[in-house]
Amino acid sequence: MSEAAADAPVLVDRRGAVAIVTLNQPAKRNALNRELSSALARTLAELQDDDGLRALVLSGGAHFSAGGDLGDLAIPALAMRQAMRVGQRNVQLLSGGRLPVVAAVQGSAFGAGFSLAMACDFVVVDAGSTFGAAFGRVGLTPDYGLMWSLPQRVGIGMTREILMFCEPIKGERAKAIGLADRLAEPGQVLATAIALAEKLASLPPATVATTKAVLSRLPMSLDTMLAWEADTQALLVGTEDFGEGIKAFGERRAATFRGL
Repeated sequence: MSEAAADAPVLVDRRGAVAIVTLNQPAKRNALNRELSSALARTLAELQDDDGLRALVLSGGAHFSAGGDLGDLAIPALAMRQAMRVGQRNVQLLSGGRLPVVAAVQGSAFGAGFSLAMACDFVVVDAGSTFGAAFGRVGLTPDYGLMWSLPQRVGIGMTREILMFCEPIKGERAKAIGLADRLAEPGQVLATAIALAEKLASLPPATVATTKAVLSRLPMSLDTMLAWEADTQALLVGTEDFGEGIKAFGERRAATFRGL
């Protein structure tokens, strides 16, 4: 059951250690206006601080997000800068938060909606899903961290092509070039994303969180990386989860990780 009123801009459905976060402005195809962006930032911050959660799914229902609400952008420069910072907070929470996030992309993910999907750790699509970097079509530059996240997925050359030509990319091609990680059967995007999130939730949370943390800080020098490894491993070998992992390995059974 959702934790908010049915007409709230963002809905949350908890299923054990997984929370499904749904953008809930279907009449506007989840265009990222200030109300929706602010509600999403509040929701993600609360969920990232919830010790009972191990993974998130980000969904938009039938249409992930049409991108920025163009009618919401005719504002003074300082107000625009403030609105940008709210949207950017969502990217920081998705990319840099401790919880792994799976984007369930049905329908369209355009503009800033494309950026939100790319800020997630894993992306699930079907053949009908469509990505589009629509910024250039209205004379804007890519935002919400897309020029940081996209090259990590597809490389610089493909990033140039996607961001400059702004041509739509369907689900099968998205999977082929690395925009998406899983190609689900039609109508099975959300179910596939939830299953992937549940698998992530079963993994040792410290391993997932620390891996995500360092990957969100790339690039870094080899010396910095090696120092991070030494510091982090020194902490993790003292955890109960490490002891459980060793015991389960010896007993040839699946480990039960508790985040301790």
